[in-house]
Amino acid sequence: MAPDPIAEARRYLLLDEPERARGVLERVLAEQPDHAAALTLIAYARLETGELDAAERDARLAFAHAEWRPDAAALLARITMTRDPVEATGWASEAVRLDPGRSRFRIVLARILRERRLYEPARIEAEAALANAASDDERIDALITASSIAVVHAPRRAEALRLAEEAVRISPTDLRVGQMLAAAQVMNGQRAAAIRTARRVLRENPLALAPPYLAQVATALLVRQLIGLVTIVTAMVPFFTFAMFAQALGAPVGSRVGAVLGLICTVVIGVGTLGPLRDRAVARAIWLFARQRAIEVVSVVTVAVIAVGYLVVAATGFFPLIAVLPFLSVAVWTVHEAKLTQLRPPA
Repeated sequence: MAPDPIAEARRYLLLDEPERARGVLERVLAEQPDHAAALTLIAYARLETGELDAAERDARLAFAHAEWRPDAAALLARITMTRDPVEATGWASEAVRLDPGRSRFRIVLARILRERRLYEPARIEAEAALANAASDDERIDALITASSIAVVHAPRRAEALRLAEEAVRISPTDLRVGQMLAAAQVMNGQRAAAIRTARRVLRENPLALAPPYLAQVATALLVRQLIGLVTIVTAMVPFFTFAMFAQALGAPVGSRVGAVLGLICTVVIGVGTLGPLRDRAVARAIWLFARQRAIEVVSVVTVAVIAVGYLVVAATGFFPLIAVLPFLSVAVWTVHEAKLTQLRPPA
């Protein structure tokens, strides 16, 4: 028995092979240009491959068929979202009106409303999607959507964390869930938990699949910890050097002793903080992101400069250099903190 081409195309789409699905569907449409299911599915396949104009054309043709109208409207909402969010809202609302019980149509509407910063209507649609979810996959999509809405709305950030944690309980290894949990943890001030989440997901999944936000969080928080701890050390070393060693041992000897202590602390902090980079997957993800952000490179170089500064003082006893290092580290740490707040949670 010859395989059903529509079922075959669906299978390719589920396997994330839209090009192969499109090839099957093009053969169907060559024989039946008005085949409703084929038009809908090929519009989806074209959307996945970025052929937006062709996808919109096919979705509009599918919309003419009553039984496929809700699916076509939802596709048109996704296709027109970047071009015209208002039009996309209209298409998504039409899909919900035609089939109010379908969770994924409400998810599409909720995401478009979120992008338009209409957070309260978006939250209502996400909650309706969650209530109508008919499978774990739909429930995860609804939870991620609801969490992504709450995380950018300050009064509801605790709710974003709760929703993300619920999604983790359903699917602990889902990349999107891990990304959403890390974002919610960052926005709720749980930075240590966020970096653990990001590292776990980067370690468990191929880099090509990992969402960029996870690499951003892992890199930014790792470097923040490094420069933050070194900044504390640079602030303490001059005080202890002057108060405890400079007078008792003589300025040059005291400066050298203080510098040796500062160097030891800096090395210990560097080795301890950068320890996760022993994992090759995490190290590669962090390197690929860090080299795109000057502040991460500058922060690590600053720590290296501070270590070299302690080494110079240990060799020469030149105390003024120790006194300058805190200003350098505080300046870089302050800029890094400002840049950290600019990391946007995933859409």
